[in-house]
Amino acid sequence: MSSEQDTERDLIVDTDTLGINDDALALHYLFALPRVPRLITTVFGNTTAAISTGHARTLTRDHLLDVDVDVDVVRGCEKPLWWHTPVREEVRGIVSALPAHTYLASLRPDNDGFWDADVADGSAPDVLAAALTRSEGSDVLGIGPLTNIARALRALGSSGVARHRLWIAGGSIRSGNVTERAEFNAFADPEALQECLSAGWEAVVMVPLEVLQAPRLRPVVVERIRRTGTPLGAALDKLERESPRGESTDREPIWDVVAALIMADGAMPYEAEAGTICVDTDPVNRGAIRFEPGPGTHRRVTDIDPDTLVSRFEAAVSRPRRSP
Repeated sequence: MSSEQDTERDLIVDTDTLGINDDALALHYLFALPRVPRLITTVFGNTTAAISTGHARTLTRDHLLDVDVDVDVVRGCEKPLWWHTPVREEVRGIVSALPAHTYLASLRPDNDGFWDADVADGSAPDVLAAALTRSEGSDVLGIGPLTNIARALRALGSSGVARHRLWIAGGSIRSGNVTERAEFNAFADPEALQECLSAGWEAVVMVPLEVLQAPRLRPVVVERIRRTGTPLGAALDKLERESPRGESTDREPIWDVVAALIMADGAMPYEAEAGTICVDTDPVNRGAIRFEPGPGTHRRVTDIDPDTLVSRFEAAVSRPRRSP
């Protein structure tokens, strides 16, 4: 699955980007490559899909000022796939009992707009399904809850993605960051994740939390990038001026960058294991990942070299803007 040989494959990104978070860093990285995303869909998660759409459009405009490329940014789902009252209230009870420091974003128990409001979804699932139907072969990168992708699958049918590959940032094999076993994206919509895992993709690659969190973006790297004059350099410079890091040794997590770089950089070494990936949808173990080694189209990434990944990320985002 070398990406060096797949430059003609279409690239679709499904994201809950917000500000200069790890989703945004992943998008900045992808826009620095010759193969830019042709479709970006937004989903609830770190914020609402509507707010995420605005952030994604701003980032896209910053990169495409001098490039004649059309990139569609389309708002998607604002709620999980299965969200009828008993499930919703049971999940709200679970998050209400979590420690106060737990990162819940739009899933905060006091966020009545998420739990109670009747908000219409955007058209991203339909647009995504149409894009996959037209494409001879796509890489679909999911860096938020996979609700949009699951809804698109319902329109396409499982066999409708046989030419396409799914890359997932999220899930956890060992320990979660919401509950003891569940990572945020998997917890936010496990039913959507399971529908995506059950579909007939050419391949599915999951980059779990324990791999995503290994690389760290150190201040010395941030300082070099912010002097480059690139869109990410300008964004990091603004962030450093408005929100100094103080004594922190990190700037921003780069979790989603890890999945984006593994997908797009064929020279990035990583280790992976084939098998079958499933996710628990029961409320008690909501979002917990189960992996059974063996034959199949699923692969979970097990190891990377964090320093190599950060170095390759820095090299890509530091290059002057150029047309794809």
